[in-house]
Amino acid sequence: MKSFLIPALQTLMIILIALSFFATSWFGEEYVLRAEPYDPYDPFYGEYVLLKYPDLKPSDSAPGGDIFFSLKEGDDGYARIDRIDSEPFWGAIQGTNYGGQITTSQLEQYYVEQGTGPGLEEAKDLALTLVVAPWGAIRPTFLEKRPEQN
Repeated sequence: MKSFLIPALQTLMIILIALSFFATSWFGEEYVLRAEPYDPYDPFYGEYVLLKYPDLKPSDSAPGGDIFFSLKEGDDGYARIDRIDSEPFWGAIQGTNYGGQITTSQLEQYYVEQGTGPGLEEAKDLALTLVVAPWGAIRPTFLEKRPEQN
């Protein structure tokens, strides 16, 4: 009986990790962020696009360093910062306010199909679709060229 306990617990942990990854999409809210690319290739990991987000700029009164923030959809359909705090709150995304720009490790790079990185870098205007779970986990799901504004 004991010989099956450890493998069963290990299998259960792997299943829970996989479910937590998909739970973000099942229970999360979808947002679209404006993104700007730079540096599209890593020889070890393949092509990816490093991204920066012009709409993730905090106000001057926002705390610096490690922060927690939430998003809301703006009038133009793109996500904007809803709330910033130095203390965690329900649904907050953990990030860093450095130099007037908010960054978070899950949003800084997006791996793309081989051969598409340079085309995305040339586009300059991108849109990143991401899902934010109620507990603050985020999952980028789709990167595309932003449609032309008329």
